[in-house]
Amino acid sequence: MACLSLMCIVSARAADWPMGRGNVAGTGATDEPLPDSLELLWEVELKGLGFDAGPIIAGGVVYAADHDGRIFALQLATGKELWRRELETGFVASPAIDGDTLYVGDYEGNLHALDAQTGKEKWVFTAGLEIDASPNFYGDLVLLTSQDGILYGLSKANGQLKWKYETGDQLQCGPTLAGKQTFLGGCDANLHVIDVETGQVTGEPIPIDAPTGSTPSVLDLDSRDAAGNPQQLVLVPTYAGEIFAFPAGQRTPRWRFKDEKLADEFKNSVAVAEGLIVATSRNKRVFALSADSGKVKWTAVLRKRSDASPVIAGQSVVVAAADGRILRYDLRTGKELWMFEVKGSFIGSPAVADGRLVVANDRGTLFCFGEKKK
Repeated sequence: MACLSLMCIVSARAADWPMGRGNVAGTGATDEPLPDSLELLWEVELKGLGFDAGPIIAGGVVYAADHDGRIFALQLATGKELWRRELETGFVASPAIDGDTLYVGDYEGNLHALDAQTGKEKWVFTAGLEIDASPNFYGDLVLLTSQDGILYGLSKANGQLKWKYETGDQLQCGPTLAGKQTFLGGCDANLHVIDVETGQVTGEPIPIDAPTGSTPSVLDLDSRDAAGNPQQLVLVPTYAGEIFAFPAGQRTPRWRFKDEKLADEFKNSVAVAEGLIVATSRNKRVFALSADSGKVKWTAVLRKRSDASPVIAGQSVVVAAADGRILRYDLRTGKELWMFEVKGSFIGSPAVADGRLVVANDRGTLFCFGEKKK
């Protein structure tokens, strides 16, 4: 049932999209499929300097933050504005929601914790430099990265610093979780593995040969280790156009993908589901790789590059491109299924929940697609 008032804003559900890459593992994927037929249900023109970051969806509410320092809560069903908060700053990172609190980091290094029902500020934590990525959550901790090169473990309740881990170089990506470990790619050309219960690094940083600004993605595999634990694969794209696939807990990659015809540089994250890794590169390609081998399964050509990370919804892939086109592909074959074009460009990733696809562009407009009721 659609929300009709602020009082029915609820905590994130399993089918929601509560953070920039969809979940704590950064998969950029949801099991929930989109309708076969997608139509524009609503669009809201907020104008201003536009959106660099994608929206999130929780409890039937869309949350988005723009370059003008505005944070919006909109009803998913109708696009009706529920509240907005205007701050003397700007945002280039997606918000994230946990419980009844919305967290959003600004380009001055402040993490704002807001009441999700009203937008009222609960607390603020100040990091050293700009916040470029959505925070993550573990237990009673908020995990936050900043361009000051530090991963912060903060109390959800009051923003108190519990611990911090310093990488020594900029962090433009968010922390990704697999169990109690977070995987963190940095501008120091290393993958850092940190125990989030203690804030201590697990072994020496793992070389990845080039800087990265992409939030890693963790894919659950069908296999198990000798102790019976499910195995996971950590995917890390780099500015050198490579994708590293590390089995969780190992320092040697299962495979490394490099093909200059498909990818000369990655500035976004990959989406992972059902044994496939889907990537978009700055040389106008969308492609899927096998998780087992890193071999290319299919490719598609865009009219212009995609700066936004792709998302997977059920058996389809959604890509928002720099030419204002939103495209949908079959996950298994790469066949184009649908396309919609608007003015402007997309930088932030789409969000998917409740059979709806929501995306925000650099002209300050939010679009919602789904199936119209007959």
